[in-house]
Amino acid sequence: MSLFPEKYLFETIPEKAFKLRIQYPEIPEYITENLKYKLFKWQEEALINFLTYEAIKEREEDFAPTHLLFNMATGAGKTLVMAATILYYYKKGYRNFIFFVNQNNIVGKTEENLCNASHNKYLFAQNIVIDDQTVNIKKVNTFADFSDDIQIKFTSIHALHNDVYKVKEDNVFLEDLQQKNIIMLGDEAHHLNAQTIKNKGIQLEILEKKELSQDEIEKSWEHTVIELFLNKGSNSSLSYRGGAFANKNVLLEFTATVPEVKEVRVKYLSKTIIKFDLKDFLKAGYTKEINLVSSSFDQRKRILQALLFNWYRHKIASEKEIPNFKPVILFRSKTVDIAQQNNSVADFAFFKDLIKDLKPSDFDFLQEIDDSQFMAETPLYQKGQSRIIDVKRFISENASLKEVINYLKDAFIERNCIITNSKTNKTKKEKTDEETDRLLNSLEDKENHIRAIFTVQRLTEGWDVQNLFDIVRLYEGQNSGGSNKGKSGGATTSEVQLIGRGVRYCPFKYEETEANKRKFDADLNHELRVLEEFYFHSDNDERYLSELKKELKDKEWLPDTKVVKLFSLKKEFLDRNKNFQIFVNTRLPNKDQKQRALPKLQEDFIFAYKIENLSINETTIRLEKDETDKIKYVSGSNDFTTITTTLKDYEKHIIRKAINLHARKDNSIFRFCRLRDDLAITSMDEVLEERFFGDLKIEVLMAKTSYNGGLTKEGNLQNIPNEQKLKLLVRFFDKLGIELKQISNPYIGSEFSAEKLIKLFPEKSKSVLLDEKNTKLEAKLIAKKWYAFNAFHGTDEEQKLIEFLENIVGNFENQYAEVQLLRNEEVYKIYDFKTGRGFQPDFILLLKEKSQDLYYQVFIEPKGDQFKDEDGLFGKGKEGWKEKFLQEISEKHGTKNTLKAENNDYRLIGLPLYNKSNDSIFKNKVKEVFEIEL
Repeated sequence: MSLFPEKYLFETIPEKAFKLRIQYPEIPEYITENLKYKLFKWQEEALINFLTYEAIKEREEDFAPTHLLFNMATGAGKTLVMAATILYYYKKGYRNFIFFVNQNNIVGKTEENLCNASHNKYLFAQNIVIDDQTVNIKKVNTFADFSDDIQIKFTSIHALHNDVYKVKEDNVFLEDLQQKNIIMLGDEAHHLNAQTIKNKGIQLEILEKKELSQDEIEKSWEHTVIELFLNKGSNSSLSYRGGAFANKNVLLEFTATVPEVKEVRVKYLSKTIIKFDLKDFLKAGYTKEINLVSSSFDQRKRILQALLFNWYRHKIASEKEIPNFKPVILFRSKTVDIAQQNNSVADFAFFKDLIKDLKPSDFDFLQEIDDSQFMAETPLYQKGQSRIIDVKRFISENASLKEVINYLKDAFIERNCIITNSKTNKTKKEKTDEETDRLLNSLEDKENHIRAIFTVQRLTEGWDVQNLFDIVRLYEGQNSGGSNKGKSGGATTSEVQLIGRGVRYCPFKYEETEANKRKFDADLNHELRVLEEFYFHSDNDERYLSELKKELKDKEWLPDTKVVKLFSLKKEFLDRNKNFQIFVNTRLPNKDQKQRALPKLQEDFIFAYKIENLSINETTIRLEKDETDKIKYVSGSNDFTTITTTLKDYEKHIIRKAINLHARKDNSIFRFCRLRDDLAITSMDEVLEERFFGDLKIEVLMAKTSYNGGLTKEGNLQNIPNEQKLKLLVRFFDKLGIELKQISNPYIGSEFSAEKLIKLFPEKSKSVLLDEKNTKLEAKLIAKKWYAFNAFHGTDEEQKLIEFLENIVGNFENQYAEVQLLRNEEVYKIYDFKTGRGFQPDFILLLKEKSQDLYYQVFIEPKGDQFKDEDGLFGKGKEGWKEKFLQEISEKHGTKNTLKAENNDYRLIGLPLYNKSNDSIFKNKVKEVFEIEL
């Protein structure tokens, strides 16, 4: 029997919570309202696990210090989760936070993210409000004893170690820390396990030197942070509760990579609150696709190829009107030592000369490329090798080399390039200065001019960038170590880490798709697909490539099971149905909408609200017949005054509360993700600006006489109770929401018309993750006459639908002359009649009557349990509008209004959304509509 736990902490939480009758909590508003960005699904999961763990700890009266690990991929938003935990612990009464990491550049980046409200990557709301109090965040060197601010000390391991062992008047030192309750936030935490790795979990006494090397610090750090900080060194300063010493200290570690060492894994099993690493991030679709481009090109041609890719992306983005798109290239050199070959200084000088003297003949190598050599079947991750063919063809058909050269000379001038090694650095290790770090950490900024980076190893960790699309290895062959020892060399490992930096998705808006997620996995030939691809350019050294692929596959970044699958209609189906019609509709401008842009709305909008006066009348009733009742006491007045205010006159935290109350409603236009896309804002505070809603008029009718709420004769806005202001603003946003929807939903869906089936369902390639169930189902379906395609791939719910249809298709064949099932691989879209929202039904069932030329086109859409509403159905859920639209299609064209095409009658039927767990609803509708027994 193993002495170690075999499950991660997050795997044990549900069972423990169930036993303790603890419900999974919702993330509280004081967290969501005070973060600048909406949380992604995995971030919500991390926080819910964390909050549940805290509830369990409290229920069990566990007074031990808290030590947790958040294992999340680079780009998955670790720092936003960190910001959320800061808010949580502040609410619990903590005021002292230490952020530490191994690299100074990461310290500076995180400081900007958490403290600089003007920074574009600042993570909190512009004003943090908890319990109706504004909360300030302060960077500190020492913690004040009496402060109601969030105090954060940002430091490196090296600096903090020196602070502990060199007592300074203005620095944190050990005894002071051990007297306080502190939250420690450790980033890049995989560096803090050297002692566990070396000593297999046995703690050593700390080397209490005043000055340690970086390596010595990393080796001693585990003892320092666990024993001296987290456990306070001794129990002398701990309070005694419930028969035990209570230690309120907290250590939260964050890392994208946990060392693959048994002892480290055992250490973190009972501490890991979330595990969402890069392979999970890749599978979720929130990264670029990784492509390896190896060639026999020399260094010069390899650089030119990457430059062509850069221009091509820029050109495509420009033509599709994607704003602020700035693709960046990283060039990797072998060393910083100028005395050796392949050093970054020499490589940069070579690059500058190449750009300066660029001419059309430099691209003659394109003519040497044989298009056919790239068309052979290759794994998906090497499909990128054919991208150079796309670029070559695009230039010949749509541009000229002169245009390419003009772009490259302008984009890659010396000012737009950067070396990650300070000019004043005299060591043989890379060092960046403050300005370089600032530029590297803000590459996505509109004002940032950097387009090329020359580095060796400086950026393998702690670097978060979205618009890096190419990494070019400027030297050739395997570096050192590696394959002959059964493992990869250090240089290859660092290149894999660099690739991990580059795969962060660069968001852009396209139709109704999610901006932060890949959009064209099902359409590899789409022009914009190139904006979702990351390329690693190298030479063709077989040993090196084998090593690199092994590293990437071991991490499951290049899964062997992912292939390109070709979906096309079967030849025998086309031979029988060459002229088959499919009915489609399109999205049209809504001519009936109020044609008012935002400026017109701002000019016309007025909102009036009456604050009811609290009045009390006390009357003495006269029982005698002729006597009038006597009014004994009157409070309040019927006299009102009107004051004109604007939205920006109200307190920001009340405005934010009102917006959040409105945003809870389904399809609310005031959800930040919608306002961000509709208004191109980066923060909710921007809605208070004059160009948006800040100057919208609000007329408040107020009683002249005062009442318990404190109204004055002058009608002073400041004297209105906050509760009344909140009610007022909620009503205000209700009205504004109605007006905005008339502007932001300017489309409708057209009527249906006929198109040739072959035109709508062309041959299509798609990247898919193969699994055994899909493979077996595909083999079975291809052999079926009623399945129209030569391939199949589907989700669990789609597979369940196919299994259901398999069992009833015989019933249809008994009644209809033709039965065909089409798989819609994201090529056919229909649009909601009322709002023009589009969706792509997964399946279309085509039926033809035996006795007449009557056809049925049946829309079928399976949906998983995650889309159900509180009733276990779909009507009130996120996808409910689709079910309603399908019902409207049936009502409009199912029986009454039959459509015609080439002398044939067509009926369009939309079936309820299919779900295996309640398929009786679907089955009953099929029996009702088609009058067949099931």
